[in-house]
Amino acid sequence: MEKKTLKTLKIILLITVIVIGTSLGVLLFLYYLIAFKRPEFELADEKIDDFAYWIDDIDKKQIKDSRYDLIIIDYSADGSEDEEFSEDDVEYMKSSGEKKKLLISYISIGEAEDYRYYWEDSWDSNEDGEPDSGAPTWLDEENPDWDGNFKVKYWMQGWQDIVYNYLDHILDAEFDGIYMDLIDAYEHYEDDIPTSDWLMIDFVRNISDYVKTDQGKDFLVFVQNGDNLLKNSTYLDNIDGIGREDLFYDDDDITDEDDREDSIKNLKKVLKEEKTVLIIDYPTNWINIYEFYRNCVDNGFLGYATTRDLDTLHERWCFPAT
Repeated sequence: MEKKTLKTLKIILLITVIVIGTSLGVLLFLYYLIAFKRPEFELADEKIDDFAYWIDDIDKKQIKDSRYDLIIIDYSADGSEDEEFSEDDVEYMKSSGEKKKLLISYISIGEAEDYRYYWEDSWDSNEDGEPDSGAPTWLDEENPDWDGNFKVKYWMQGWQDIVYNYLDHILDAEFDGIYMDLIDAYEHYEDDIPTSDWLMIDFVRNISDYVKTDQGKDFLVFVQNGDNLLKNSTYLDNIDGIGREDLFYDDDDITDEDDREDSIKNLKKVLKEEKTVLIIDYPTNWINIYEFYRNCVDNGFLGYATTRDLDTLHERWCFPAT
């Protein structure tokens, strides 16, 4: 090999080493910027500083082996009654070395889902998204953004009876808490029913009383979205924490600044009460993922960047499970 070629290769190798070393140094620097500010919360006498969210096609072994402190999952492996988790399943998934993780179960209280055990095909037999004549009076139109999800008049006794029955399935399996979705369903009705927000607050309060009476005060009650309700002290008193989606990013688009700041102000009320704030965004760009976690820790929130399908566990280099 000619001396000139050898010298060129050495220069290229040196530059490569410098670039790789610099990149690793930058990544480590970015990692520690977040790591040193990682928030920590106490829930049911357990310290948590990370969480995950997985509600579709759940794998029990992956849950068990995960190092996440808290995981939100469905009460069933695939959403059906046939695949609902038993008490033994839940105990197995909680076990993780010397420390047990907290498992809280997802439940939609603001929409009916046509794949759940309570659904009857006759409610929308022609599948046009409009309840048939024989459907219960609490059932409303299909959500145009989510096939198979129907709005409900959540203040009506018939729907609430279904929710309480569903809660019994969760309680029987010995989950550590519940994670109630579609809290913001009240917004769908607020033009026609001025008290729709209060009707949702009452529903959440009654659910909280129901599960904590059965399981004790350490049974966790989380809500998702609808953070404007946090301005109500009664509502805040009856929850242990909140999950908020799309706070910093709507997929990879930065959210509206005014809306974001209003929501952060509401969420800080939760922190002031020494309760837990979980943020779930769905960015795909690695820069946005990093910025998402940085924004979360800067505000004292725990974050989890995932995909909207919520069908697997994700662990990010900048905020790994500990």
